[in-house]
Parts: sequence; structure tokens; C-alpha cells
Amino acid sequence: MMDFFSKFCCVKGSDRKNQGKKDSTWRIFSLKELQLATNNFNYDNKLGEGGFGSVYWGQLWDGSQIAVKRLKSWSNKAEVEFSVEVEILARVRHKNLLTLRGYCAEGQERLIVYDYMTNLSLLSHLHGQHSAECHLDWPRRMNIALGAAEGIA
Repeated sequence: MMDFFSKFCCVKGSDRKNQGKKDSTWRIFSLKELQLATNNFNYDNKLGEGGFGSVYWGQLWDGSQIAVKRLKSWSNKAEVEFSVEVEILARVRHKNLLTLRGYCAEGQERLIVYDYMTNLSLLSHLHGQHSAECHLDWPRRMNIALGAAEGIA
């Protein structure tokens, strides 16, 4: 599977510069760098958890804030899902979708790095603790759904 990453990085390298978006490049992070940014994946930095694994807040050496999605357990199936997610995120650019900052694939650790978004997730605004204060009527929800669909089309 590491062969995938070496081919993917070489192929995508020239394409990344032509995305037309400010700082649309991504890179490979070291595990040590992400451990430092998240205070060794400290529970206090945990933003949430899903089927893929946990998401942690972090701050890089330059002060920029990131969200790090950490695969909870390694398997061949999880490796394929990780690879597909990284590949799709590297190609997709849309205002309603998170931007890929990079990834880390060291040993059995698989991490995806995004720009940190302070407004939480769409899910939390639709159904979570912020749903009452965030007035997303049906026309707005439809606009978000169509915008997200355009981003992956």
C-alpha cells in the first residue's frame, strides 16, 4: 500500500500547484510532527469520533490550526478506505468542503490532516448542540447539499 502513496504523491505533485486556490497544496506529515501538534493526541484536544476514528485539534509550529483524523485500527479494509479518502480530498476543492492539508502513513498509523474549522461540522449544526441556534431552513440545507455535490462532481 505504501507503493500507492509514492505513486500518488509523484503524480499529484504537479497537479496540486494548478488548483487556483490560495495554499491548495498538501504534504506528507511525520508522525512526530502530528504528535507534537496534538500534544500526543491528548484527550483534551479531541474534537470528536466517528467510524474512521477520532479527530483531534492541533497547532503546527507556524501557529496554524489543524484537525487530525486518526484511524482507530489498522486493517486492509481501513487502509483502502484511507487511501481513497486521501485521493478524493486531494482532488476536490469547494467552499463547503474541508481542505486537505496532508496525511501521515507511518507504520500502522494513518492520519489525515485538514485545516481546522471553528464552526464545527455540518452534522453538529443540523442535529447537534448547535442546531437550535443555527437556523438552517430547508432552502439553505438544499443549497448546502447541492454545493457539496458540485464539489465532488
